[in-house]
Amino acid sequence: MPSTPVERLVWHHPEPPGRKHALTRAEIVRAGITLADAEGVSGLTMRAVADALGVSTPMSLYRYVLNKDGLVDLMLDEVSAEVEVPDEPSDDWRRDLRDVACSLWLMIGRHRWYAELVDSRPPFGPKTMRRASFMLEVLERAELRPAMTYTSLLDNYVTGTAMSVSREIAMLERFGIGTTQDLQAYAGEMANDSLGSWLRDMPTSTADERFELGLDCLLDGIAARRRPGRRSPG
Repeated sequence: MPSTPVERLVWHHPEPPGRKHALTRAEIVRAGITLADAEGVSGLTMRAVADALGVSTPMSLYRYVLNKDGLVDLMLDEVSAEVEVPDEPSDDWRRDLRDVACSLWLMIGRHRWYAELVDSRPPFGPKTMRRASFMLEVLERAELRPAMTYTSLLDNYVTGTAMSVSREIAMLERFGIGTTQDLQAYAGEMANDSLGSWLRDMPTSTADERFELGLDCLLDGIAARRRPGRRSPG
């Protein structure tokens, strides 16, 4: 049986030497981010990026970013730099993890395509790995293990919630539902008496407030499983 060929990654593909009036990798990545911010994932094509840069053919971009997957890898890592990561953990593991998670949440709010694409690519970018390394160090210092599992849980909660909120917003816009009151009115028409009563009392919390509530619940769960001095299996 022939072995499956290993996909080349942009991290193993150095940027070509600069030439006069040539493009740079940074320019291509910035153009991709701007395009994805405005058009979403569906609008992110190599042709569209080339057009935004005034380049006649998308093939001109490949020597800088390898392929579209390479461009996505670079974009994901570039916006990861917007997540605030301290140089060193503090003596409060919960605050450290909460602050990083909230900063990641705010970054995704500015770049909604991130949540849709992040799980499609290996997380090998240096800026992405810096955040992961910090979280792992925080957890290890606090003797919260398995640290890798908790790091994944926190990242998955942030990106998964962001994806859910994004899809919910798109759905509400499609049906012309702009406020909680609109949603209550629509749902109330089809609800039974007990459900209708619940809908009338529906909280008007924002997506940010719901996110922070869920994050605190997750951190509560991690804290409850803490066993200082004992290494958890796995």
